[in-house]
Amino acid sequence: MTLYAGSPLPEARKSTDPQAVDPNHVGYSLANVGELLTACLDTVGAQSVLEIGAYRGELTALLLEWAEDSGASIAAVDPLPPDELRSLASARPELDLLEETSLDLLGRIEIPDAVILDGDHNYFTLSGELRLIAERSAGRLPLLMFHDVGWPHGRRDSYYAPERIPDDDRQPVAENAGLAPGNPGTVADGLPFAYAAEREGGERNGVLTAIEDFMAVEHGLRLVRIPAFFGFGVLWREDAAYAEQLAAFLDPFDGNPVMARLEANRVAHLIKVFALGARLARQERELRLMLGSKAFTLAEAFSRLRRRSDGPAFSRRRVHQALGDIEPD
Repeated sequence: MTLYAGSPLPEARKSTDPQAVDPNHVGYSLANVGELLTACLDTVGAQSVLEIGAYRGELTALLLEWAEDSGASIAAVDPLPPDELRSLASARPELDLLEETSLDLLGRIEIPDAVILDGDHNYFTLSGELRLIAERSAGRLPLLMFHDVGWPHGRRDSYYAPERIPDDDRQPVAENAGLAPGNPGTVADGLPFAYAAEREGGERNGVLTAIEDFMAVEHGLRLVRIPAFFGFGVLWREDAAYAEQLAAFLDPFDGNPVMARLEANRVAHLIKVFALGARLARQERELRLMLGSKAFTLAEAFSRLRRRSDGPAFSRRRVHQALGDIEPD
C-alpha cells in the first residue's frame, strides 16, 4: 500500500522503524512486519530476494540490513522510483534497483529464493506476476510473500495507472475513492485511494482472490494469512525442504483472532482520523471563502456598531485565530 506519503527520509540509510517515515501511522509498509518477514527468510535460508514494489524503500532498507549478516543479494523493482529509493540505491551499491515493471522483468530473469510481492494491488497484475514466477521457476516455486491480503485490497483492486490494465481485465474504477470496512462501495470520508474498484468482491477482484485462483491451478501450496497492517501473506510449497519448519513458526499467527481484532480496531481509528481531517479541511475552505466575502465584511461592521464597548460578536481576527493563522489573544 503506497498511497500515503510520509515525511522526507532523513538519510539514505533509513531507520528500520517504519513509523519514522509514516507520520500518519497508516502502516502502509511491509516493514511493519519486518521481524516476521526476515524470520521467514532466515527459516528458508534465502540467498537471493526480489522485492516487487519497493516504493520509498522502507522495507528495502530493512532487507539490506538483514542481508549484511545473511550475505543474500537484494533486488528491488519499481518502474518509477521515488527520490528516497534512488538515494538508498546510491548509498548502498549492493542494492540492485530495477526500474521497470514487474511483468516486463519476471519473464526474463532467474527467479530468486524469495519474492516479495507488494506492487500494483490488483488481480490482473498479481495474477500475471504469479504466472510468470511459476513458469520461470520450473517447479521450484520460491518462497512468496505478499502485502495487502486483508482489507482493503484482499477483495478489491486498486490501480496506480488504470490505463496500463486492459479494459477487459480492469474493474470499473472510482477515482479519489474513500473506502471503509463493511461497505462494498465507496464513502465520502474513508481511507483515500486515487483509483480503486467501485465495488468490493466478486470474481477477478483483489489480491487475495488472485492468490486463491493461483493456488487452484498450482496445487500443493500452503498459504498463511497474518491479519496485521492490512494483511501479510506467506505462500510456499508443502514439499519444500523448509515447509515443516516454516509452518511451525507461522502457524500461531495464521488468522490469529486477537491480531484480527487489533487490526480492525486500528483501521477503524485510521478512518476516524482521515474523516476528521477531511471535515476540518472542508470547514477551513468554507471559513476562508467567508473571510473573502463582502457579506462577512458588512456583518462584521454591523456587529461592531451594535457592540461598541465589547467589540464585534465575530470578526476576521477571531476567524484567523480559529484557523491558526495568528496566535489567540
